[in-house]
Amino acid sequence: MPRRAILFTLVLSMIAVGVSQQQCAADDVVTLRPASPGAEPTKVRGNVIDYTGQVLTLQTASGQTSIPSEKVASVETDYASDVMQGKKLLAEGKSSEAARLFNSAVGGERRPWVQREILALEALALQNAGRYIEAGNTFLKIVAEDPQTIHFDALPLAWFSLPPHFERDRAARTWLEMPSPYAQLLGASWLLSTSDRSQAIQVLGNLRRSKIPQIALLAEAQLWQTKIVTASQANVQQWQRQLDAGILRGAELAGPLLVVGKAWRQLDNDQQAALTLMRPPILYPNVRPVAAECLLQAGRSLERAGESDEAARVLHEAIDQYGDQPARQEAEIHLKRIASSGSN
Repeated sequence: MPRRAILFTLVLSMIAVGVSQQQCAADDVVTLRPASPGAEPTKVRGNVIDYTGQVLTLQTASGQTSIPSEKVASVETDYASDVMQGKKLLAEGKSSEAARLFNSAVGGERRPWVQREILALEALALQNAGRYIEAGNTFLKIVAEDPQTIHFDALPLAWFSLPPHFERDRAARTWLEMPSPYAQLLGASWLLSTSDRSQAIQVLGNLRRSKIPQIALLAEAQLWQTKIVTASQANVQQWQRQLDAGILRGAELAGPLLVVGKAWRQLDNDQQAALTLMRPPILYPNVRPVAAECLLQAGRSLERAGESDEAARVLHEAIDQYGDQPARQEAEIHLKRIASSGSN
């Protein structure tokens, strides 16, 4: 083949590769929330330039468009192989391994909105591994770039009691003194069960008036924990209505649902408690600490309601599926008690 023809072929090949890369880069799929109940969701294709808590910027063949974030249901995009492997490990409960992969993947990602998504996955994996200080600091990297984040589901708040931990409490006091409302929410959450309880309650009371609706409701839900023992049925029904309002979505609801479920249990409404508590492990299993605690509390409710077989099944799930979580030890104790009472 003549040299000129070879060069021409090479140029054509390079152009083809460039076009192919552009097409791959423009293959993001944005699914919009239905405009009305029962309507089909709309899908829009293009290249997502950025996706913040306020707006998604999309480049399409006809130009650039801005979509308010509250109208976005989901975004499908291409991820690097280590991110995909990290997601697989996260779903399998291999939290520390997933966190390592996500940590290394952030540096290789050039899209800012995907970087933040990977950081959110890392924060969730660290939380699942019980590494709450690292999880909190990782989450704060996200909101440093996007103050109205879409990644509230990765915010590692305390939704049930854990043994005292000096380093974690010290980190929480540091968070509490930061100007960021996210850091303050983190700090107050983890100090709510410590000697700094009064200060934590005061900070949460202030955050209830936040202009960011999710922060306001999460702060409110944190305070519900202090009211479980005295809450009336009307109170708990009101809490549930607040969760049903749509301010929190997806896995953001996991922790607040645990609190509401425990409140129903405190009112001796064990059936409603179990129904509420089973939602997080079914719908949001990747929030492993909360899912495991929900299974434990649901098992206790079912046991008290006289449904021993169902209680045993739920407690077995807490042990088998979430054996790495703090709820396991208490689940084993209740399971032995059920087995013992059944053999008498």
